[in-house]
Amino acid sequence: MNAEIALYALLNASSGLATLVATRIYLDTRPEADPLPAVVFELISDKQDNQRIGEQEKATARMQVNCLGQSAEDAANVREAVRLACHNKTGTFGGVTVVFCIQEGAGADTYDELVNIYVKPIDFMLHYLR
Repeated sequence: MNAEIALYALLNASSGLATLVATRIYLDTRPEADPLPAVVFELISDKQDNQRIGEQEKATARMQVNCLGQSAEDAANVREAVRLACHNKTGTFGGVTVVFCIQEGAGADTYDELVNIYVKPIDFMLHYLR
């Protein structure tokens, strides 16, 4: 859960993102009734980088952040705010030591016509100490 805690702390600390989504930053699922725009993030993979006795364990997590909006422009603005909040960051976030967090990729963008939601994902590689 360390990767999720660190990423949430990075997202939650961004005033630019807060301007767009307020407190609507969710792990795994978004309450259906909550307004948009919003952010839903999830752990895609988490692997141990080393296993030496006496060393603090290093790990790499791939995190996906889905940026949601009722228009493509809203979702794109949220994705840019997320990128600025997380890309090329290092330090301690939510009590977790982040060696570095870097953008891995973005897309594929989708639109769900049934609920009128645009989704613009962005992925990060989060290298951290467990």
